[in-house]
Amino acid sequence: MSEKFNADYYQRFYFESETRIAEPDYFDRVAHFLTAYVDMLGCEITTILDAGCGAGLFHPGLKRAWPQVTIEAFDCSRYACDRYGWRQATLQSFETDSRYDLVICHDVIQYLDDREAAKVISKLADWSTQVLFFGALTREDWDSNCDQDRTDNDAHLRARSWYARRLGRRFRNAGGGVFVHRDADLVLYALESL
Repeated sequence: MSEKFNADYYQRFYFESETRIAEPDYFDRVAHFLTAYVDMLGCEITTILDAGCGAGLFHPGLKRAWPQVTIEAFDCSRYACDRYGWRQATLQSFETDSRYDLVICHDVIQYLDDREAAKVISKLADWSTQVLFFGALTREDWDSNCDQDRTDNDAHLRARSWYARRLGRRFRNAGGGVFVHRDADLVLYALESL
């Protein structure tokens, strides 16, 4: 898997204006949303784990909102780790005794088969103390929401319900890709967590 996510992959899907999946300001907008929403929930964030961080494009926006935050990041891509200084590990192989206020796993888990993805969702819950920011390309997204010419479809396209069942065991869905750990002392009002 490490070899797939090489310089050409990053150039095509993140940096080349004609083929990138999102405009550069998208990552700042997502970070702005995430930090504002988590702050609104009353969650103090001092530690973040970015699991499968790629080029770390969320990090500048997170650091602007939370200047004192510590971000630990890892990725399976040898290229990304050499280029950006991350720890090299896969979602399956990463081990830590640390726990993090916020865990990010965005657009990564769809590259794992069902068995491995289910195990990783459990690990994400073990690493998180308060909030998970999670996203994955679903079958519904592929069919209705994404630009198929700009999206990497070399993935396991699972239904939204597959993720909802597994995430729901340890997290409450707060919307927008934000999941609150069931053990966290955070209030979610009824309509915030449909």
